[in-house]
Amino acid sequence: MAEPGPAIETGPIGTDFAREVLQCIARLPGEGQVTASLSLCFGLSAWMKRFGLGLDETVNTILNLRTALLSVSGLDAASEPVPLRVADRVMFVLNLAVYLDGLLGRAARVLGVSPGEAADAAVELLRSS
Repeated sequence: MAEPGPAIETGPIGTDFAREVLQCIARLPGEGQVTASLSLCFGLSAWMKRFGLGLDETVNTILNLRTALLSVSGLDAASEPVPLRVADRVMFVLNLAVYLDGLLGRAARVLGVSPGEAADAAVELLRSS
């Protein structure tokens, strides 16, 4: 009997994961904070599984997205909040995603575009570097 395959296909690590994360965050409903959304928690789990990422790679990707959003928007990195690390790594990843949601909104406002367009610009910057 053949062993069952993974429920979600895995893919390469890279900008595809970053694009998925930012685009989903951009599409989450604006009715309250992302923290209240189970979609974020389930989405992160699914993306990590799909792309074969652990918590450390996910943290690095989100921090790279932070850098890209700051760069494309021209927001001052020195005055932008820095996400604090917490001992619980799962909670840290969720907190980073919530932070990224706020940063995406700030970047979109500065650029005068939608969050989806700001997300696209940040991912494009990641692809080109």
